[in-house]
Amino acid sequence: MASRSLSRVLVVVAVSLLASCAAQSSAPPPAPPQVEQAPEPPPPPKEEPKPERAVSEVLSVPDKAWVFSFEGSAAYDKAKASCDERFKEEPAARARCITKARDTYVADAMEFTRDAAGNDVWVIYRTKSNKLIKVYSVQIEYGPQEGDTVSIKKLGRETGKPVLFSGVSEFKVKLGGEYSLEMEDAQHGLVAYDARLGFISSQ
Repeated sequence: MASRSLSRVLVVVAVSLLASCAAQSSAPPPAPPQVEQAPEPPPPPKEEPKPERAVSEVLSVPDKAWVFSFEGSAAYDKAKASCDERFKEEPAARARCITKARDTYVADAMEFTRDAAGNDVWVIYRTKSNKLIKVYSVQIEYGPQEGDTVSIKKLGRETGKPVLFSGVSEFKVKLGGEYSLEMEDAQHGLVAYDARLGFISSQ
């Protein structure tokens, strides 16, 4: 009798264990922990499309002038800081101060063109009484071009006073696209120019 009771107990225990295992196996697996996704980085700033032509070709498009951009040049940042400090409470005086600083820069426009003999020349103009006055010209030669930058060598035959790159025989021009350029001058720092078609011929 005792052995039969023990057998029944073992059977009951075995059945209980099997039922428990079946219940556990049928239960859905625990959900994986949620991981917060990092925010997407902001899109990079759009750059002005680079020119597909050689830099020298972009610079020397016929009837294409390059006009000084005061706000895009180092002279503006310097003038603004000085005038803001001197005329904090006088907006009109501050404006006159910045205008005066702009007027000290005389390379108002320039062009990369060719003379009557077909030589490449660089010409600088100053605006005076709403008229363009040629203040400097020099024969040039385009040198190595790397990406959006070209080296330009002065060959001589200068006329007038060099108001940019005085005392140097070579300088670099960097394009920002088809219609903007930058140069780094020892005296004036970064100088920026924007292209205008017909600006010189219309004067």
